[in-house]
Amino acid sequence: MPLLSVNVDMVAATRELRRLPEPDPAQAAVLAELGGTDGLAIQLRRDRKYVRDRDLYILKGVSKTRLTLEMPPADDIIEKALEVKPWMITLVADHADSTNPVSTIDFDSAPVDFSDIVARFKAVGVNVGFFVEPDTDQIKAAAKADATAVLINCAGYTGARTLEEAQSELDSIDKAAQTGAKNGLEVHCGRGITYKNITPLVELGNIDEFVVGHAICARAMLVGFERAVREMAELLRLPTETR
Repeated sequence: MPLLSVNVDMVAATRELRRLPEPDPAQAAVLAELGGTDGLAIQLRRDRKYVRDRDLYILKGVSKTRLTLEMPPADDIIEKALEVKPWMITLVADHADSTNPVSTIDFDSAPVDFSDIVARFKAVGVNVGFFVEPDTDQIKAAAKADATAVLINCAGYTGARTLEEAQSELDSIDKAAQTGAKNGLEVHCGRGITYKNITPLVELGNIDEFVVGHAICARAMLVGFERAVREMAELLRLPTETR
């Protein structure tokens, strides 16, 4: 049965709109855990536009489940993550001057020694994942770097405009997930996952964890955080014949 991890970045983004103390991602995290999430995720960007250092420390203190920090391989963030020691870090490509500050890791062109970063985190008991495209070569490269997990970018599938395009992207995710499993990696999926499009991904049967943020946070505005999380968690646990 796959796990659910709730990303609370949107809560921080909403707070930023008015530059006020609320809503607090930590409060949302507590409610998400009460709603049945298996883990929490948050992204600390180089520019700290939404999530603040303070949020990371508080989330580490209040979280009762698995806390994953998505982060670029920037020296100051690495040092902070080594201090906080979340359950896992997921490394993303860093684009400091871009309006889209993060993207998937491309091991063919990355100017970073990931093996050294992985070793530093594993030495203090922190698992390491990589945010990658659903590409078997990238999955194998993550395994070669001694990763614990990969977070597969599902944006191609979740943004597909036709059934044919969606099926093609789904096939790529399936193949990548199989490659991850064969190489001893946990396989996580994220980006654009909603209540409506998650079921085909679950039915692949080879995804260990789903990272969902925007869809849950948006629904929480209407029905509350606990219920929004519970409804998503139920979609992961329904028997196949009842989906």
